Order: sequence, then structure tokens, then C-alpha cells
Amino acid sequence: MLLETLMIMATVVATGIEAACVPAEEGGYDYLLRVEPDLALAGSQHALTSDVPADARDVRRVRIYLADRWPTAVERTVAEAASRPRPPAVIQAVATEATAIDNPQEATARPWGLFIGSLVALFLSLGANAYLGMLLSQLRARYLQDVQQSAVGVG
Repeated sequence: MLLETLMIMATVVATGIEAACVPAEEGGYDYLLRVEPDLALAGSQHALTSDVPADARDVRRVRIYLADRWPTAVERTVAEAASRPRPPAVIQAVATEATAIDNPQEATARPWGLFIGSLVALFLSLGANAYLGMLLSQLRARYLQDVQQSAVGVG
């Protein structure tokens, strides 16, 4: 089940679904989805999803195309929408999110103490196991020596 899901997700990421948000003639936006026929006809039990971007505030219609590539008229509008600059409010919102993630003062503290403590415990455990292994080999050597001496003394 997990492998099947991973294979489908890899297929979707590699080829399957393309999305674009373009301005509509009547105002607002059209959200366009292109799904490759092979992916749609594969008989998958899993749902194919596409999230509407946060900056697409006024989506009035969703159009789904089942094709290997965008139709010619749609391809032009998709290319124009991709080259269109984003509104300043959206750029500011994205920049604020990126700053919050990249700025170490605003980000949550990383658990370095827990990481260092785990490493110390790991190395102590490895050292203890090595010590016990050496102790066992010495005891075994003594045992074999005692068994050989007792065998020689009996005969």
C-alpha cells in the first residue's frame, strides 16, 4: 500500500498534473488543471489533487483538461500568466513566510541539547559494549586454558 502510494505520487510529480491560475474574461480567475490521459486512465484508487494557490483569491471556475499538453489557446494564456508579475501583497506575504523560516531568531529553537545527549548516550553504549566484548573474550580464553590444563592433568 505504501509503495503503491509512493509510486503514484512519483508519477504525479514527474508527469501527471499541471496547474495554472489565469485571469478570466468575466473577472476573477480560472484555475486550469491538465491531467495526462495515462494517469487518469490508470485506474488508480487514489484521488488526484491540486491545491489552489493562496494568492488566487477570486477563483470562479475550475477547468480540467485531459490531454498530453495544453490546448494552443490555453497554452498562450498559461504562458502569459506565468510571465505576469505577482501582486506586491502576495510577494510580501511570501517574503514574510520565508523570513520567519530562515531567520534563526524567529524560528523555534532547535533541540541541540537532545541531539548532543543522544550522541553521548550512543557513544557510551558503544564503549560499554566494546568493554563487555573484551571482558568476554578474556573470560573465554581463561576458560579454554583451564579446560586444557584439566584435560592434560587427567590424562
